Amino acid sequence: MREGIYRLPQDFLQKLKKIYPNSYTRVASTFLTKKETTFRINYLKTDLRDLRKLLLSQRVRYKELPFPIGAFLLRTPLRQFQKTSIYKDGLVYVQNLSSMLPVLYLEPENRDKILDLCAAPGSKTTQISSIAPEAEVVAIEKDRNRYYKLLANLEIQGIKTTKVILLDSIWVRKKFPEYFDKILADMPCSSEGRFLTTNPKSFKYWKQRKVKEMVHKQKKLLHSAFLALNEGGTLVYSTCTFSPEENEGVIDWFINKFKEKLEILPINLPLKNAREGLLQWQDKKYSPSLRLTRRIIPNGIMEGFFVAKLKKISV
Repeated sequence: MREGIYRLPQDFLQKLKKIYPNSYTRVASTFLTKKETTFRINYLKTDLRDLRKLLLSQRVRYKELPFPIGAFLLRTPLRQFQKTSIYKDGLVYVQNLSSMLPVLYLEPENRDKILDLCAAPGSKTTQISSIAPEAEVVAIEKDRNRYYKLLANLEIQGIKTTKVILLDSIWVRKKFPEYFDKILADMPCSSEGRFLTTNPKSFKYWKQRKVKEMVHKQKKLLHSAFLALNEGGTLVYSTCTFSPEENEGVIDWFINKFKEKLEILPINLPLKNAREGLLQWQDKKYSPSLRLTRRIIPNGIMEGFFVAKLKKISV
């Protein structure tokens, strides 16, 4: 293990060892270097055949990835790519591969009413509209600066039908009671999956107290989202963090709270770095159904991530 890893908070590293006892060294080493850049197609503006031709004509070096369809690994320097018309005109969206997964498992369709709970800066909102351009999409963001960033990204990507609301997502339960068919709850979290040893800003805020604060916020937001979901609807919960308290712990609390009103749905990921959710953390045992959730183990191109899919079976 290179010494640089010890720039990260020691409490976090000790915690990571307990979460991934058999792969700690491999996981920890991913914090030493920046992830390679990935991007996805924007189907509103192009198709795969034309995009490949444009990439070739503008001398963009790339590798097309087998999963998900329409995702690419960028081999050209990002700054150079950002000067191309492909990027400037919104034919693609630069996004980490892990971040693309929650929308895939939300399975947006044109007939759906869809809520993006914490939407800015818009990577997943734009992905939803790219896949299902005729869906009724509502995007919520409470921070004014991030709200305008979201609007700007929607404009670049050519999305005109999404309704964007400046609102604390805690209030969606009252504004949209039992309204949505599908909800994406990509949660604010402690962002441990984005730690980078060469960027102290990415981790210097971290304390176990921060994790506890996030758990409190996540539970409130998830509860509100569930009340805005109609019977038979699905909700995808995701974070870019490792802490079981924010992942399996929140979902375990939630299924115990609502018991007969929801179920966890399986998520099948054709990825070698996908793992089942934890069934125990420290002295806390979780429901056996948590094995249906998925953890994404970070590697050279993917951030650490967690995804769970829930179905509301009664109101």
